[in-house]
Amino acid sequence: MKLEKLVYYCQGWHLARFGTTLFDESIEAWRQGPVVPVLYRQHRGRYSIDSWPLGSSANLNGDQLNCVAWVVAEYGSFSAIELSRMTHNELPWRVARGPLPESAPSNAPISVETIKDYYSRQVAEPETAVTLASASAALEGIEFDEEWENQLRDVAAGLISPEELIAREISRITGV
Repeated sequence: MKLEKLVYYCQGWHLARFGTTLFDESIEAWRQGPVVPVLYRQHRGRYSIDSWPLGSSANLNGDQLNCVAWVVAEYGSFSAIELSRMTHNELPWRVARGPLPESAPSNAPISVETIKDYYSRQVAEPETAVTLASASAALEGIEFDEEWENQLRDVAAGLISPEELIAREISRITGV
């Protein structure tokens, strides 16, 4: 399961950074998160993978190798379960599944465009990131006030961490 999620993240970040897919195979919104069925059929039933007879990293160009290395560095320390939970909280998997409960089986394809749009927002300039976050929130019926947008700008610009903003908001709400 961990391999599947890392491959999904490689696709997402490659789309965001370079505007093209890393691979052509489809990704589906399975119960456990995003899965590449073609890849799954190759490793099904194996708990760990220590060798891979298909493909070669020599077929990847420098940008592709760098993207894969970055994903492994950023996401590789998470367990399969943690990665699965993370993908369940992200828009591409949720949109593909629609109203299905998390426990329901599905082989609905996850749109490449949805993946690209979602991950591209993660690398946007601060002002664009705030605009996109506000628009996404508005779709869910939540309106950000100017103060909140300014705090989001600070996070997007790296002036404060997301954790610090969350701690401030919890303190504001609870009065502690």
